[in-house]
Amino acid sequence: MKSHTFIAKPFIEKANRIKYDLELLEREQRTKKSMEDIKKIREKFTIIRKSGIPILTGATGHNFNHPNLLLFVFLYKEINEVFNEAQTNPVMADMPETLSLQELKEMSVVSEDRLSLAHIGDAALELGVIASIWPPNTTTILKKQYLHDERNKLVENIPLSRYWESMQLYDNSTIFVEHPNENPDTKGSYMEAVFGIIYLESGLEAVESAIQNLKCNYEKNHNKDS
Repeated sequence: MKSHTFIAKPFIEKANRIKYDLELLEREQRTKKSMEDIKKIREKFTIIRKSGIPILTGATGHNFNHPNLLLFVFLYKEINEVFNEAQTNPVMADMPETLSLQELKEMSVVSEDRLSLAHIGDAALELGVIASIWPPNTTTILKKQYLHDERNKLVENIPLSRYWESMQLYDNSTIFVEHPNENPDTKGSYMEAVFGIIYLESGLEAVESAIQNLKCNYEKNHNKDS
């Protein structure tokens, strides 16, 4: 079994459980607000699957075979909030309780899961980016400082945030909108999490291809707009 496959397993299982547990939480009807919040999560995720994933695929060349993993990237704040709220609101007397307090707590740490995913993406990028910065037909070993500087041009938070912004995943005319506090560090972290998913699904070679595709698409679109 390849290393990325067994690392992927707990993430895929957790992502699938999030979706399933949201359905259970909706049946419990703890509060009116929770019902509305779950409906919004479902609507946003529909938009992500219909619009967001094709954009990500077009930019990176990667087919996202486990779309539920993108819950960690786009909807972790909303998911965290709805499961946190459930911990302090009992199930109505005439409704069966389907989720224990421990299960609610496990679901509410999705923000930490996203950070773990971003860390994996960051680590994969450290190696995956080498193919993008190594000049073709080079017959000498490149200096560490050159590799360091070129690497930073591609995978530090600021350039990653530019890649993220260039995909125009947000649209203020829909319910899928940008949070006002999303700074370059946050957006860079989102991009790392996407690369974390690419690594978990297909390994390091897929990360190498995706960063090259993303770089080419960004430069093509950037030059077009200049």
